[in-house]
Amino acid sequence: MGALRKYFLTGVATILPIGLTVFIFWFLISRLGGIFEPLLEQHVWLRQMPRWLSTLAGFVLVLIVVLAVGALSSGIIGRWFLGWLDRLFRRLPFVKGVYSSASQLADAVFVKKSSFSKTVIAEYPRRGVLAVGFLTTDDPVLLNDGRKAVFVYFPTTPNPTSGWLALVPEDDVTETDMAPDSGLKLVVSGGVVKPESFTGWIRQARLETGS
Repeated sequence: MGALRKYFLTGVATILPIGLTVFIFWFLISRLGGIFEPLLEQHVWLRQMPRWLSTLAGFVLVLIVVLAVGALSSGIIGRWFLGWLDRLFRRLPFVKGVYSSASQLADAVFVKKSSFSKTVIAEYPRRGVLAVGFLTTDDPVLLNDGRKAVFVYFPTTPNPTSGWLALVPEDDVTETDMAPDSGLKLVVSGGVVKPESFTGWIRQARLETGS
């Protein structure tokens, strides 16, 4: 039974990353590829294609549209049009709130990548509990007691897209040289995948916070 259990766990550990990767790509291709499916079905020749081939063609069309929009946005006319559209959306009731939040998120993720380049360790949500987080900005905030604090995003496991945003005093934040990708792997794996120097950072964080 011990050998069977070992083989079973080894098989799961081998199949899980491969299966999850295939599932994610299949999900993206099938969802995005279905956007242009009604348009492709208007043509008789394209209507006769296998379903998987039409879905793949739709996914390629999505990529082409995204590239085309990016190319047009880089030109003078494209920038002018986007500027006009940006001002319009920011003036529309109800729409401006959603648009402003989405614009800030896109700008932070795709434009200001340096804002998410630091992986930190801090005591959160209480003293004695250390959590891995990411700085969302390098600009500190001055607290009423004169201390400086920074915004730190603490993701959840295993879904890092949800989490908590906390304003943590700078003295309680330990910066690491762990890349954001490594930090996300640590969070998603629940601590199973961690860098070799992680223990050193934990010790340093406990000394700095005085715990």
